[in-house]
Amino acid sequence: MYKKEPNCEEQNFWISYADLMAGLLFVFILLVGAIVVRYVYVQQDLAAKKAALGENRSLMDSQNEKIRLFKARLSQAAEAIAASKQKQAALEDILTLKSNDIVKLKDLLMGYELNNSNMQQKIVAMEENITQNQNILVLKDNELAVLGEKLIEESKAHQAVVDELNITKVKIKNLTGIRIKVVNELREKLGHSIMIDPKSGAMRFSSNILFNPGEYTLKPAAKKELSMMIKKYIQTLLFNDDIRHYIDNITIEGHTDSDGSYLYNLALSQKRALEVMKFLIESDKANSALYARYLSASGRSYSDMILNEFGDEDKDASRRIEIKFRIKNEQAVKELENFLNK
Repeated sequence: MYKKEPNCEEQNFWISYADLMAGLLFVFILLVGAIVVRYVYVQQDLAAKKAALGENRSLMDSQNEKIRLFKARLSQAAEAIAASKQKQAALEDILTLKSNDIVKLKDLLMGYELNNSNMQQKIVAMEENITQNQNILVLKDNELAVLGEKLIEESKAHQAVVDELNITKVKIKNLTGIRIKVVNELREKLGHSIMIDPKSGAMRFSSNILFNPGEYTLKPAAKKELSMMIKKYIQTLLFNDDIRHYIDNITIEGHTDSDGSYLYNLALSQKRALEVMKFLIESDKANSALYARYLSASGRSYSDMILNEFGDEDKDASRRIEIKFRIKNEQAVKELENFLNK
C-alpha cells in the first residue's frame, strides 16, 4: 500500500484562498487606518489634498503626454511594419535572395510585431491608470465640496453666536451703567454744596455734628442741616420717576468707633439710624408712604471702621451716619461686571 499524495490542485486552491483572505484582511486594515487618519486630520489636510490634486493633475497631463508619444511611436512602428511587409513581398519575388537574408528579414518582422504588442499593452495599462486617477480626483473634489459646505455652515453658526454675545454684552454694559447714571444725576442736582462718594453715591455725616457723645437724640442744629441736605438727597432719588425706577432701597446706616462693647455700640448705632429716619418721615408726612416703601435703618456698631493712612482706626471718622442707595439686582450686575472684566 502506498500513501495517497494530496491533490496538487486542492493544495494550490487552499494556498490561494489563504493568500486572498490575508490580502483582504490587509486591505481592510489599511482602509480602517486610512479612514481614522483622514477623520482626525481632515481639516488640517485640506491644503495638502489640494496640493496633491494639483500634483495628480500634473501627473495626468504628464501621462497623457506619454500616451501621445507612445501612440506616435506605435504609428511609426506600424509604418515600419508596413514598410517591412512591402520589403518582404519584394524580397520573396527575388528568387536569387539568399535564405539567410530571408530568415533575418523574418526575425526583424517578428521583433517589430513583438515591440508593437508590448507597446499596446503598456498603453492599455496607462489608460486604465489614468481612468483610476480621474475617478479618484472626482471623489476628492466631491469630498472637498462637502467639507467646504460644512465649514461655511459652521462659520455662519459661529458668527451668529458671536453676534448674539456682542448684543448681550452691550445690554449688560447698559445695566452696569445704571449706578453711574444715578450718581451723575445726584451730583448735578445737589451741586458742590453736598459731598457724595463719586463711585457709590453714598452721603456721610459725622456723628459729632448730629449727636452728643453716647446719645441718640438729634441736636437742634442737626435737624436744620438734615432738612437741607438729606431731604434733598433722598428726594432726588425718589421724586424723579426715571431714577426711582432703578432704586431698590435706601438705607440709613449708623456707625460707631470701637470704644465700648460691640453690643452697646450696635444698639446705639441702630437708635441713631432710626432717629434720622424718623426725622425724615415726620418732616415730610405727605410723602411718608413713599419713604416707608424705600427707607430702612441699620446699626453697624464698629463692624465697618474707617482706617487712617497708617492702618489704624480713625475714631472721629468712624463715628458717622451714612445714607446709601441700592440698585435693583445690584448683586447680579456686579457679577456680570466681574464676568465682563475677565
